[in-house]
Amino acid sequence: MSFNRGVQKLETGLKGKTVLLSGASGGIGSEIARYFTREGAKLILTYLDDERGKAEIKLLEETLKDGRPPGEYITVVADLTVESEVDKIYKAGEDKYGRIDILVACAGVWSETRNVADRPLKEWNMAFKLNSTADFLLTRGFFRNLRKYKEDRAVVVYIGSTAGMIGEAYHHDYAATKSAIIYGLAQSLRVEILDYARLGRVNVVCPGWCATPITEEMLKDKQFVHEITSTIPLRKVATPKDIAAAVIYMASDELSGHVTGGVLTVGGGMNGRLLHGELKPITEDLKPY
Repeated sequence: MSFNRGVQKLETGLKGKTVLLSGASGGIGSEIARYFTREGAKLILTYLDDERGKAEIKLLEETLKDGRPPGEYITVVADLTVESEVDKIYKAGEDKYGRIDILVACAGVWSETRNVADRPLKEWNMAFKLNSTADFLLTRGFFRNLRKYKEDRAVVVYIGSTAGMIGEAYHHDYAATKSAIIYGLAQSLRVEILDYARLGRVNVVCPGWCATPITEEMLKDKQFVHEITSTIPLRKVATPKDIAAAVIYMASDELSGHVTGGVLTVGGGMNGRLLHGELKPITEDLKPY
């Protein structure tokens, strides 16, 4: 993917860069992988060893192999909450490519819909384990790789969420895990990364509602679509391509080389407030995206 503006062509500078992408089998993660491949990056793709993950990574591999140019990548099955599993990812990546230039932390889980009064502590702890601790372990491994292979530039891009910025009722645990990444981890590490990469950068891309396999059934409900788009000025949800393009921008030193500690929201302007009138049963034919 090249960015064309009339006769001018904006280069991303990602060709030949090595990218570690977690959550590569998901709807957003797989699209991010395709975008990096089009830019000529080399990929280390991680995914969870379950039936859905296996099926989706197989489909992704087929599209990467058929791409123009064909993708250069390795895949690593790993549980990102286990230290030894994350160490395995970095060993595989270093054995194949040596230095890893970019980390995109995309893996995460959406929680059960509950009032906080009904949330078991087990679910709360699990949300932090899967959404925050996993990103910590991935980042720690990335910084250790940078310490071993010192160069001027390196980039971390976290996938946050608008939930972490404005909250998400009945998904308070998920929202809290994303706030920890957006406001705690990323803002601290934008300074710490400079210990190992003089021009290193740490940024966050925050999707709002996005059309993925996980949300597919929900977005078939016209009333539900009406309710969520009533808080979105653009009155539509994102597609994985919207998120992938934002990640490419944040990962590219050519396009965002002076951006660090940044939070790029890809939510159609959503801020949680009702913008499009009183919520009534939907009568118009709204398209979600």
